[in-house]
Amino acid sequence: MANILYLHTKKSAAAILLVILMCSCAIIPRNEYRPVAKGDDWRVRLVKYSSGSEFVTKGGFEHPFDISRAKLNNLLASIYVREANVIGKKGKQQVFPPKVRQILLDPIREAFSKAQPDEVIDFSFLLGKSFMLIFNHDLFTSGIMFRKNGKLNIVMRVVNYQCDNYQTAVRQFVSDPTSRALKNEWEFVLMPGMSLKKHHKKGIGFFQQSYYSNWLILDTGRVYRPRKTTVKHFERIITQPAPVTEKPEEETTPVDYGRSQPAHARPANQGIIDNPEARRKLQILRELYNSGAISRTTYERKKEEILSP
Repeated sequence: MANILYLHTKKSAAAILLVILMCSCAIIPRNEYRPVAKGDDWRVRLVKYSSGSEFVTKGGFEHPFDISRAKLNNLLASIYVREANVIGKKGKQQVFPPKVRQILLDPIREAFSKAQPDEVIDFSFLLGKSFMLIFNHDLFTSGIMFRKNGKLNIVMRVVNYQCDNYQTAVRQFVSDPTSRALKNEWEFVLMPGMSLKKHHKKGIGFFQQSYYSNWLILDTGRVYRPRKTTVKHFERIITQPAPVTEKPEEETTPVDYGRSQPAHARPANQGIIDNPEARRKLQILRELYNSGAISRTTYERKKEEILSP
């Protein structure tokens, strides 16, 4: 009899515990996700944080936000990081290299145009990097971006993290990156018009800093000058096949002529070009020129080569 009573009590306690867990799961707020576009090794989506830092849960972002392709390209091309805590000369590298921008620019622009004031743009991508032409390392980068007080905020979860594959990494790095000001193995290379987010909380722990080393704020009104792209590097960009996404690309993309350009530098005959590959190369060429990555001389010469029969 005692054993039966014990088993009955044990089952009742387990049932009560199960009900408590189910209620807790129902009460805990869940983050909401809206897909924008994705590929095999990249993704752009909108996130409404219900369980995160006060900053992202309160929202109040300046969305939706229309930004030109050339302006977004210029901003992303100007973001560099370098390894932290290194003695001597520190090499820097782009967070968004050209082949990444070629894929992500349109999805990120679309995300900004659809985002609500309580949503942020969540992005992630994978890059393959060769080591001594033998081994390949997959490098994963992930973060969020949003517009606040007229400035572009980019908060990274991780930059160039070596991983096994994209799906494993994207499941590992999904949390709110604005929650704590932690020390990282890398640091942003700041230029005029860029700053790091200050950390105002009291009682900062040993591993926390007075600013967020992973939270970059960019003045969208400034024209940044990325380092020059060589002709050889440009040749590699335009010879890459066009990215295949789950959404069809637009036939044409409006050009932002925010920089002062002579009349002859504008490809007026673009509309009569029937070759989609030539249009794609001209689009990349215009973006590089508008962002300051290549000179006008290189722009003119490569444009003539593309348009020549």
